Amino acid sequence: LAREDISVDELVDVVVGNRLYKPCLYFYNKVDTVTIEEVDQLARMPHSCVGSVNNRFNIGEPLEDDLLKSTMWKYLGLTRIYTKRKGQPPDLKEPVVLSKVRKGTSVKSLCLNVSSQMLRDFNFALVWGKSAKHSPQRCGLSHQLADEDVVQIVTKTNSQQKQDKNYQRTVQNFADKYHKKKFEAKKQKQSKLRG
Repeated sequence: LAREDISVDELVDVVVGNRLYKPCLYFYNKVDTVTIEEVDQLARMPHSCVGSVNNRFNIGEPLEDDLLKSTMWKYLGLTRIYTKRKGQPPDLKEPVVLSKVRKGTSVKSLCLNVSSQMLRDFNFALVWGKSAKHSPQRCGLSHQLADEDVVQIVTKTNSQQKQDKNYQRTVQNFADKYHKKKFEAKKQKQSKLRG
C-alpha cells in the first residue's frame, strides 16, 4: 500500500532494501571561463557549488574558511567540539570532530570519541555554547551538542566509583589484564634468553 506518489526507484529500494544513499555535492570549477548567466544557472541547481581554483573564487587556502568547505561540513553533518580541562582555558586549536551521520553529536558520542574509560567514569558535562541554555550548563550523556560548543567532562570521584555496583568487577578486570600483560612480557623475555 503506497500512500504517496513514488517512483520506480523508490519502489525497488523498499522491496530490495539494500540501497544506501549518501549526500552528494557537485562542484563546478572554472566558472571564470563561462558567462555570468551560466554561472547563475549552475549555482541555482540543487546540491551544487561553483568556483574557480585558479582565481580562488569560493576556494581558499587549505587553512582558510571558504564556501566549498563550509558547504561540505554542512552536507557531511560535521560538528566541531572544543574540550576544556578543569581550571584551564578551552583548547580552541584542535577540536574533536563529530558527525551526525556516524555516531551522532551527543555528549555520549564525544566521550566515546575521546576514551571508552571516560564514558564508564562519566558523572556530568559542563557545556558552553549554542546548545546550552545558560553558560555553563550541567548536562548528561544525551545532551545534543552544537557546532563550536566547549565541553568539560567531569568524571566520578574515587569515592563515587567505589559506591558503583560494578566497581569490584572493574577493579578485578583491570588487575587481570595487568597481570596477564606482565606474565606475557616475562614469558617473551625468557624465550629471547633461551633462543
